[in-house]
Amino acid sequence: MPHSPATRAGGFLRDVLRPGGGPGYRYAPGLRAAVSMGIPLTAGAATGHLPWGLTATMGAFTAVYGAKEPYARRAVLLAGVGAGFVLSVAAGSLAGGRIWLAPVVIGLVGAVATYVCDALRIGPPGGYLFALACAMSTPLPFDGAATGQRVALAAAGAACAWLVSMSGFLVDRGGPETTAVADAYEQLAAYLDAIGGPRQDAAQHQAAIALRTAWYAVAAPPQPRGRAGGRARLRPAVRQAHHVFAAAVRAAAASREPLPDDLAGALRSTADCLRERRASPPLPAPGPGGEPAERRAVRGEVGQAVRDAVSGAPPDDAGELLEPSSATRLLASARKRHSLVLPAALRVGSGAVIAGWLAHVSGFAQPYWASGAAIVVLQGANVTTVIRRGLQRGAGTAAGVLLGGTVLALHPGPAALVAAVMLAQFAAEAVLAHNYALGVAFITPLSLFLTEAAQPALPVGHLVAARLLDTVCGCAVGVAAGLTLWRRTSTVRLPSTLAHVIRAEGTAWHLILTADDSGNGAAATARHRLRTELINLRTVAESAAGDRPAPCELARLWPAIAATQQLGYLAVSTTRPPSPRPRPDPGDAARVRRAFDTLAASAATGAPPPPLGLPPLVLPARLDAALHALHSALSAPHTGECGRRSLRRGRR
Repeated sequence: MPHSPATRAGGFLRDVLRPGGGPGYRYAPGLRAAVSMGIPLTAGAATGHLPWGLTATMGAFTAVYGAKEPYARRAVLLAGVGAGFVLSVAAGSLAGGRIWLAPVVIGLVGAVATYVCDALRIGPPGGYLFALACAMSTPLPFDGAATGQRVALAAAGAACAWLVSMSGFLVDRGGPETTAVADAYEQLAAYLDAIGGPRQDAAQHQAAIALRTAWYAVAAPPQPRGRAGGRARLRPAVRQAHHVFAAAVRAAAASREPLPDDLAGALRSTADCLRERRASPPLPAPGPGGEPAERRAVRGEVGQAVRDAVSGAPPDDAGELLEPSSATRLLASARKRHSLVLPAALRVGSGAVIAGWLAHVSGFAQPYWASGAAIVVLQGANVTTVIRRGLQRGAGTAAGVLLGGTVLALHPGPAALVAAVMLAQFAAEAVLAHNYALGVAFITPLSLFLTEAAQPALPVGHLVAARLLDTVCGCAVGVAAGLTLWRRTSTVRLPSTLAHVIRAEGTAWHLILTADDSGNGAAATARHRLRTELINLRTVAESAAGDRPAPCELARLWPAIAATQQLGYLAVSTTRPPSPRPRPDPGDAARVRRAFDTLAASAATGAPPPPLGLPPLVLPARLDAALHALHSALSAPHTGECGRRSLRRGRR
């Protein structure tokens, strides 16, 4: 982490205009979503009740979620998602016809759905589709019988989507777990390639996320006896991947020199072999080199870890990795002061209400589209991503209404309209993660087609104009809300988040230094929790980099964040007490713990920390160097506005 992202030249304009999204296209999830959407629409068209099929598609949005989850967890997750869509339709129907109440209900549904999706790490599209299902249920006046019918149809659509999304279990029941583990090996290879270069710390962060995802995949709820063979095969591979990561962390701490290319290549080969369910070729032992003995030993440690992973050798610490956190614990953790989840949910809800009211006051025909556009824009975590989302949403909508209006101008029949909906849903889901603006260009025709199916009497020109106006209104409100409501959430939380992680590191190192030769369960638990805290710290820091005005707080704290990451990942990679130094006595270990607490207090208040005061030869050399690097970073003088803010925070 050598450079703060807040200091990159031209970073704001480049970040705003960047297409965004992840690499690759999602063809399989897109196909599942299209089929889930097409079945109820086809049934409705075949029976002469196309509006019923349209209502069922609100529940069929269930298929968009959980694409990477193992089937055991996916079954539970999609059942909950489907229930969420049914409740959203019910809430929208109950608010139907109440002009001032409908935006409040849409905003409430969007806020709750955003909170739950972010807290449980469900992933895109987050709470947006729940709010959309609610909004699409609000135009008609409330009617008890009609509400019951809509709820039943939405439940049927959700059940259909559940069956389609789970159908892959019949073909490859271990596919999601295998993909997650193979992806982890790919990210490990990228990390080994990055050691010694400018992307080392970013690659380390991505590898840590991939390893957590892989472990959560293979630690899914147990399957019936005789059906868990694939998962049992993959668990040792994940443990060995953690060994490679730990060895790489220690190698990076010892020297920033690059590692041999064949190690990363062997990991990529192993990833391919995992996907193809075949054995990996052996990695040759390294020949003698002319480098120093210490560096050769570090390289040898990484090389041995890679060879063990490639060969499938059983790991020697079967109890090291712990079970994932429960949903209850994740929801509770999202309420903590250093979490970004609650402010994001409140911002989404507020923006949706304001956009809906403004669109109605302005006399727009479909004001719920404005609420939906605001929610999409406010899915961004900071000012930069909010503005980017607003621009891309506007550009994608403009392209989408031209495409959708052209299709509707041809007056397609029910069968052609169903085919157009399925094609638009497939294209949107396939490309959205790769390029958001392009995905929106397909989402917009989808909403036009669904509206046309529900209200075929509406003129096409009126429909297109209403979509454009409502989207512009929603995007404008969303950007304005992002610029005014909790706009520096990440920056404000960064000092407390850093302090929280430093205290967690103090706990982990205290347990590591006082453990016996076999380690202990408390130290393993502390390391497990520290992994999550380190990922969260990097996430908050990267989010703060997009806050505007450019956060001087991030630039000031970035060296301390870098040192904290190094300290933390050293703790995560230390599974046994350091040797050959003797363990410190209890008094020295307590002083080490107090040193971490002192540094945490300094990070939280902005006040310079006092001298560490640790006696010599108490700590291993790497830990001692990293701890003093953190102390030096927190001791750096504050200048300008950052200095004044830190002084005020210290006085409080």
